Amino acid sequence: MEKPIPFYTMHEMEAASPSSSRETQEWKKSHTDSGVESNDRLDPRNWSSARKTLLFVSLMSSSLLADGAMVWGGTLVTEQAMDWKISITHSATSMNYGILLQGFGGVFAVPLIEAYGRLPIWLWPQVITMFMVLGATLSNDWATFTAFRSLQGLFGTVPQVIGLPIIHDMYTSAEWPRMINIWGTTFLVGPFLGPAIAGYIGAGTDWRTSFGVLTAIYGVSTLMVILFGYETYYAPGRKMPSQSRLASYFGVGNTNLPIGKTLVYWCRTVVAYVFKFPLLMTGIATMVTFTWPIGITTTIDAFLHSPPYSFDTIEASSMRFAGVIGALCGWACGHFFNGWIFKRHSSSWRTELRLHGVWLPMGSMACGLMTYGLTMHFGKHWIGVAVGWAMVNIGMVATVVAISSYALETFPQQATCVSAILNMWRTCGGFAVGYFQPAWIQRNGTGLVFGTQAAILCTAVVLTITPVLVWERRRSRMATEANAGP
Repeated sequence: MEKPIPFYTMHEMEAASPSSSRETQEWKKSHTDSGVESNDRLDPRNWSSARKTLLFVSLMSSSLLADGAMVWGGTLVTEQAMDWKISITHSATSMNYGILLQGFGGVFAVPLIEAYGRLPIWLWPQVITMFMVLGATLSNDWATFTAFRSLQGLFGTVPQVIGLPIIHDMYTSAEWPRMINIWGTTFLVGPFLGPAIAGYIGAGTDWRTSFGVLTAIYGVSTLMVILFGYETYYAPGRKMPSQSRLASYFGVGNTNLPIGKTLVYWCRTVVAYVFKFPLLMTGIATMVTFTWPIGITTTIDAFLHSPPYSFDTIEASSMRFAGVIGALCGWACGHFFNGWIFKRHSSSWRTELRLHGVWLPMGSMACGLMTYGLTMHFGKHWIGVAVGWAMVNIGMVATVVAISSYALETFPQQATCVSAILNMWRTCGGFAVGYFQPAWIQRNGTGLVFGTQAAILCTAVVLTITPVLVWERRRSRMATEANAGP
């Protein structure tokens, strides 16, 4: 069984006194050792199973909507194009800015989570996102719709970042891998399940009704946060007064940390970690890995509605389950590899070994891109499109599992910060591809385009991951020599 690792620990303020430093060390020890238990009723780990389960289910509902709701309209772009009298290609770009702002929204959330606590930064962006979806539903033109969708992406991404500290706070280190895997699964199926459901609803009514249903779903999820959400921040060794539940919604008394210093500290930390060599290189690899799959997700509807396939809305929506199956298989492959590689090298473990999990998925993704592109280029059966898309998603998810595992294990004390940075890189790729891929395909054809994408993918992953492996190996050797002494 894989050893649990400390995914998240509290930071030490630069201006901390010696006594507060000792408290921080005690906190770290108690929260990274699964054998240490506290009898404090305020400790979230001592909450009842029912309370923790309801909170976790509420977190999953928010997390499923983060990506799932952002690409909800992927199967409705044709109908929207007809409604607004614009091209289908132009209509599909309504999601692009929202996808981009998902990355930046997650980064902005990190200092706020640390300063004000988990609950208010989880609840209020959720409320704002619900109204942004409502605004998109009532929009009468593409520009207004796109503006609301962009703000939806900015505020709706928070669950992708806040889930990690909540899981850390509520569960012991032995439970972290299992709970993180369950929570992370919602991100794998959301981008494909959301558009499928949206298409099914839109086929029986219209796109506005479909977005109205999404607004209602956000309302239910928000109500769950209000009813079952609790502030989970807890610092053993510090006197944490019993807080007012109403006050906790507004960030009053949640952390008892100096707001200004905490915000400044974490803003500096996020900026510093963006440019750390291993995170920079693996972030670029994540961006390239996500670019092409997100390009497929946001543009496939236009191809499926056109000859030779001429799918109706139901058929095009059902095709999204190829992406769901591929994503789940990719998660299983990544999970299996991480367990296997740790057992194989447990006696001489190095975190960079997890990065070897990108090579086989990269091959699957490259083959999937070529299968997908050539099937469409030669007008072959739609099964080829489905199989190619599934192979692409297997590679995408398995690669990201390997990279995320490496990054979180390398920087355990900054796990939330690292998660936000990787999220930013992947959304940057998803934002860009929607603008150049349709014109590229129109100019060169799907066969050449997706073949070129496969070549770019392989080259980029090799050129970014290999230097990190070499750098980590050299650092490990230098550390060994330093410990050996003269």
